[in-house]
Amino acid sequence: MDSKPKTFLERLTHKRSDTPEIISFQTIRRAVGFLGLLLPAVLVAGTYLFSICRQIEPSISHYYYTSMREVFVGTLCSVSLFLFTYKGYSRLDSLASNAAGFFILLVAIFPTDFLLDNACQQDVRAPIYLPFHKVIHLTSAALFFLTLAAMSYFLFTKSDFPAEQQTPEKKTRNGIYRMCAIVMVLSLVIILFGFIFDTGNSTLTFWFETLALVSFGVSWLTKGEALFGDKPVLKIKKS
Repeated sequence: MDSKPKTFLERLTHKRSDTPEIISFQTIRRAVGFLGLLLPAVLVAGTYLFSICRQIEPSISHYYYTSMREVFVGTLCSVSLFLFTYKGYSRLDSLASNAAGFFILLVAIFPTDFLLDNACQQDVRAPIYLPFHKVIHLTSAALFFLTLAAMSYFLFTKSDFPAEQQTPEKKTRNGIYRMCAIVMVLSLVIILFGFIFDTGNSTLTFWFETLALVSFGVSWLTKGEALFGDKPVLKIKKS
């Protein structure tokens, strides 16, 4: 019988259980992955189909002020709910996913600034408006991606087995997790440089937010074993 963890670090990383009810959350992982992966395309296609707007917005967050506002907010809230209900292998997984869920909820509650010179945008009142609400929005969005990148790089790659005993599929998944994490962080860095040197009217932020969301989606789809899942082990029944 395993002894109970004693130190704070041991309690934080202690594996909760081997029961499927606790650790088998492939459905939630896949749902989160698909939502992140499809959001940019759905927003762009929706504005083309259901409004007179025929341009890509400067950022994904600016779709809050378009005809796709409900889809944008609804998707962010859905991702937030999934992340709040997600339970991983240890308490650290849960804390990280809950933090990401909280940050993405703040992104939805505190939208980015309305652009007066953008014909595609409708001036609507934010649910909560504060003088520094854009700072909350940008900070929350950055922390959301950084948290997910940390989960992908450090938590998703963990295993009960040493590297030499891991399956080829697990090693492939670990490479995908790390690559997705690196892409998310690099996308944030490029977006930051865009804020510093760009005029604010280009779509650079949109494209690198899309790249970060696609990386986030691929990482969670891989974690849900929708991609590169382990091959089933054939059990030979003894006669």
